[in-house]
Amino acid sequence: MKNAEGVNQHIRNIESESDIVSKFEQRKAVWLFESGDWLTLVIERIDNSQAVGLIGFRCDDAQLRRAEVGYLIAPEQQGLGFASESLRAVTDWGALQFSMHKYIGLCAQENIASRNVLEKVGFVLEGVLKQNNCIDGKWTDDCYMGLLTAQRT
Repeated sequence: MKNAEGVNQHIRNIESESDIVSKFEQRKAVWLFESGDWLTLVIERIDNSQAVGLIGFRCDDAQLRRAEVGYLIAPEQQGLGFASESLRAVTDWGALQFSMHKYIGLCAQENIASRNVLEKVGFVLEGVLKQNNCIDGKWTDDCYMGLLTAQRT
């Protein structure tokens, strides 16, 4: 994906190449739901198999059947429905595979597009975490979004 700064502007500081390689190697390992590690999946276009982004899923609390979700879409592919379609698929899969009770999504309060994706799939705002993240020396507030699988729209 091109333009890492644009994609990450509301998520995190740009990491070094060695840190990225290390995370990639970790995520190639066999994934277990209870591990708390991210399961990272590539989002591909059906028409040409082009990779357009990533979607992730990680167990936040196995006993409570709660998981966190996250996604990144290449700038030139944003606004085409890939994030919401993938998010709906991964939350449906998790509900069936792991009997999920709740999903959590965090997004910067100023990242309206990401919040719209979460809301389109049925997530609701549960609170705003003040100065929850620091990106390039700037503190940001995060929207804490939740989706109860029993109340899925």
